[in-house]
Amino acid sequence: MTYPVITAIAAGIIINLQMILMMICGKSRYKHKQGLGDSGQPELLARIRSHGNLAENSAIVLLMLGLLEMAGINQMIIIVAASAFVIGRLLHPIGLFKTPGTSIPRAVGVAATGIVGMTGGLYLIYTALDKL
Repeated sequence: MTYPVITAIAAGIIINLQMILMMICGKSRYKHKQGLGDSGQPELLARIRSHGNLAENSAIVLLMLGLLEMAGINQMIIIVAASAFVIGRLLHPIGLFKTPGTSIPRAVGVAATGIVGMTGGLYLIYTALDKL
């Protein structure tokens, strides 16, 4: 079994993004003097959701990428999937910080995450059944 290099790079980027979003959220909490919740502040809610949404999706998708990479799936597929996921996760907070409503960057981020997650999950099942 080889070290999942592509997944490790994607994970490193996502971990750093998570820490950046945590700091942005903390700064907004300090600005609004809000230790818990969002107190109805749209800016704070957007920061909380961008941080939370990344946390909700990243671990499961990175696990899927790592398992596929360790299974020996074509590296180009892993590179494309990891890149789409990372770009999507970068676009999501950009769109959310722009407006609490809908925005193209946010929609693209959500779509990229969903497509990579669903396609990768199905491919992971197929790969595992094939190796039985």
